[in-house]
Amino acid sequence: MRVENTKVKFTIPIPFDKPDKNGIIHTEEAVGKAVNNLQKNLPIFYKKDSETDEVVIGATTGDSHIVTWDLVNQVCKLTVDGVIFHSGAEIIVNEMTKDGKIIDFRIASIGLTI
Repeated sequence: MRVENTKVKFTIPIPFDKPDKNGIIHTEEAVGKAVNNLQKNLPIFYKKDSETDEVVIGATTGDSHIVTWDLVNQVCKLTVDGVIFHSGAEIIVNEMTKDGKIIDFRIASIGLTI
């Protein structure tokens, strides 16, 4: 089953005043400024760790973004709304009419078309 523009919500942890997974330290003030100036319609991309090419698979919508600060663990949690382009579900058909209409199915997995 292929659909377009599936709504998604991501929560991204952003560490501050301690190293991220790349070993880089961002100050609390820098993180605060970045999340406070967040733009909408940012690309959501797919990138394999070892590759430099990025494939845009969606975009943030700007409908909502929520910032939660965890000062004890030194992490800012940024939750953003977005859409994934050309996504859908793999289905298993249980029953179909003679004219090809599916009248019973189950969803086996969720997928992206890139």
